[in-house]
Amino acid sequence: MIAIIGFPLLTTLKSSVFKESLINPMAGSTLIGFTNFITLAIDPGFWSTLLRTTVWTLGSVLGKSLIGLLIAVLLNKEFRGNAVYRVLLLVPWATPQVIGAIVWKWIFNGQYGMLNYYLMKLGILSDHYSWLGNTTSAFLAAMVVDMWRGVPFMAIVFLAGLQSIPNDIYQAASVDGAGSWHKFRFITMPLLIPVLLAATTLSIIWTFNSFNIIWTMTGGGPLNATEILVVKTYREAFSNYDVGMSSAYATVTLIILMAFSILYWRILRRGGEQA
Repeated sequence: MIAIIGFPLLTTLKSSVFKESLINPMAGSTLIGFTNFITLAIDPGFWSTLLRTTVWTLGSVLGKSLIGLLIAVLLNKEFRGNAVYRVLLLVPWATPQVIGAIVWKWIFNGQYGMLNYYLMKLGILSDHYSWLGNTTSAFLAAMVVDMWRGVPFMAIVFLAGLQSIPNDIYQAASVDGAGSWHKFRFITMPLLIPVLLAATTLSIIWTFNSFNIIWTMTGGGPLNATEILVVKTYREAFSNYDVGMSSAYATVTLIILMAFSILYWRILRRGGEQA
């Protein structure tokens, strides 16, 4: 396990301080210290990519959390077909990311996509619209697909958290005359916060590192509008063939994700101590 994780990690860290090209591997690598990181620090494109990645992560995780919480609250109620809906909820999560992204790419297609078809049938659009050809709509479309993929996980985790809250508390609140909103605000949310923090922190790590959906749908375009850090890392290595810069991007991504991982570990540890 140490070799499987440690070797690629050490190789990436080593390559980040070397000048190395895939075009001319026979030239070998040259030690250049922190030049790649200095190049990143003074490159406005890097900061634009980092800002885009932050907006992508926060927007997508916020959407997943709100929709997931709403679905969890609904599924926590007793009604006919509850078990069927819980199974159907897992379909997006069980679908391979690339396959899901290909289907959604067809839905958003500007010429023969299903979305344009129905919007034009309803009279909302008068002509075809290139959802993945416009910078803003392409970014939002990729975010919608990422939320579609991640909502089931959040809903299932929140549902497990809701079912762990004892009914006695709600019954006591009902005796005191508390309504549904007051029960949700003063009982459900406070007791659900540890679960909510752990789920959102884990989702932040996954969303920040999301690659398959964006690369399959847009390849980082148009005009780099959907190019987040992990996509930029891939492009530096296999489009620009610059292993050193790609490793520097990967190292920065690793540092940021390690910070979230430590935060996630501290949340779990605090939850364990409280239990």
